[in-house]
Amino acid sequence: MSDLMTKKLAISQWLSRLLALLMLGSLVSLGSAATAGASEPNAEAGTEGVTQPSAEAEAAGPVSCFSPKPHQFTDVAPDDYFDQAVSWLFESEITGGVTADRYGPSVNVSRGQMAMFLWKDAGSPPPSRPHSFGDVAPDAYYNTAVSWLVGEGITGGVAEGRYGPNVNVSRGQMAVFLHTASGSPAPLAPHSFTDVAADAYYNTAVSWLVGTGITAGVAPGKYAPNANVTRAQMAVFLHTNSCGTKPIAVDGGERHNCALKADGTIACWGHNSDGQMGIGTSNNQQWIPVTVRGISGATDIATGSFHTCAVKADTTVACWGNNRNGQLGDNTTTNRSLPVAVSGLSGVRNITAGSYHTCATKNDGTVACWGENNNGQLGDGSTTERRTPVAVGAGLSGVTAVSGGSVHNCAQKSNGTVACWGRNDRGQLGDGSNTTRTTPVTVANLSGVTAVDSGWLHTCAAKSDGTVDCWGYNGDGQLGLGNTTDRNTPATIPALAGVTTIGVGAYHGCAVKAGGTVACWGYNKDGQAGDGTTSVNRKSPVDVVGLTGAKSVAGGSYTNCAVKASGATLCWGLNWHGRLGDGTGTTRTTPVQVAYPNPIVR
Repeated sequence: MSDLMTKKLAISQWLSRLLALLMLGSLVSLGSAATAGASEPNAEAGTEGVTQPSAEAEAAGPVSCFSPKPHQFTDVAPDDYFDQAVSWLFESEITGGVTADRYGPSVNVSRGQMAMFLWKDAGSPPPSRPHSFGDVAPDAYYNTAVSWLVGEGITGGVAEGRYGPNVNVSRGQMAVFLHTASGSPAPLAPHSFTDVAADAYYNTAVSWLVGTGITAGVAPGKYAPNANVTRAQMAVFLHTNSCGTKPIAVDGGERHNCALKADGTIACWGHNSDGQMGIGTSNNQQWIPVTVRGISGATDIATGSFHTCAVKADTTVACWGNNRNGQLGDNTTTNRSLPVAVSGLSGVRNITAGSYHTCATKNDGTVACWGENNNGQLGDGSTTERRTPVAVGAGLSGVTAVSGGSVHNCAQKSNGTVACWGRNDRGQLGDGSNTTRTTPVTVANLSGVTAVDSGWLHTCAAKSDGTVDCWGYNGDGQLGLGNTTDRNTPATIPALAGVTTIGVGAYHGCAVKAGGTVACWGYNKDGQAGDGTTSVNRKSPVDVVGLTGAKSVAGGSYTNCAVKASGATLCWGLNWHGRLGDGTGTTRTTPVQVAYPNPIVR
């Protein structure tokens, strides 16, 4: 890759992460005046509160992106939207605040300060050439930073020969900056803000921001183009710039896991034998998360045994990894180490993956499936393998989500019922029989379902009353009923209440309870229950040790992962091939944090 291409790629990545800044701008009121004690920094200080990490600090290891050590500032509350970002900045030693105990979140950011923040966050690289601005003195604390910005093509100043270092950065200016740096693309549609005039220099840029979903304004009908960008918002930008946006969901495959991030990118870790990481290679395991190439704006993810799929912003689907049965949907059986489009599929709401097949729920409430079909798991009334999507039959409609087991599927419907199809030798379809079905059948005696998830040979459903019903194979206690008796109709797990959502693995299950704690049950020889043991399977739910604040949980073949509101992702269970993402191959019987990479160390 040429130096020019490298620079363009770096700028592109930087800009994509900056988009979160304007989105967050719509959540807060922007201050218009600097607070006391927030004076312009002097040259000796380098920049106010911004220091280079010391050699001793660098040896201390990476700073956690999503669970940084708490900051010491009294003017940043734990429930402030920028609290996590400020803690990360403080631990990374990018800033020390405006005073020892104050961060100054409402202080406006000047262009000089912005230059310094961005340059420091990029690792203080040497500029490729000096700037030519007459208002930036050689001894100004931001001089080198401004030269770097100019050399990277990020800014050309506010006027000929002027950078405007003391000018506050406004939302109107930020809109133009982002739009211009992105190549000035045509907006998808005009905005509807009453405070952005048609002849305003930022009008087109604001329309582009709205059309791409970057901002909705500060209030209905208001963009606030003259409002200033604050240190609170800048903190979030810097955090996003180095860490990427936080994970919001995770899904578990047989030997790998993937996380969907708030910016629509995807990170995966674990085994990569068939290209399921989506990074252009199909060898070696990934011990910590790597970003899937060529995917942005994703809205949902699914992991099969050795393949991965994502719903994109345009409602199409891309898949990668193993394709031996056509589960990537590109009309071939060729493995892919980079995402490829599923043929002829659009209007997709969400997606699921079984061992070697994939199913998509469409916006019209129907379902399409493709891949292996030896047990009728595609639901089209046949057992013929399909390399492109086919519609699930039997008049299936009103579907809101589908969960894929190994060779069966279950669909949650808008009326609170569930329909299943595919292999049924252990009663995993829940229709009161053990007969395999090539088209959907209704699960018996089940209503009020809010979530459904499938293991290899069993299925569970969370209900609106906070209870959980399970059915199918129970040889390892994965139905949570206190015994090992199979069930071909749903049975309620005793003493499990207040459940908000569930995640089912190959031979185990987990539930998130009100308050964010997690309980698990079933196969536990690799610590899947998360209670610190491996001695016995758990036939009834046990609490996962030390896990609070969970919003969702996902079961892999022999692992579980939970995502917290902060974005922190914790996994436990078997760790062969690095499937826990903690940088080791050590099996864990209690949760460990996924080590999302962070280039800043101290």
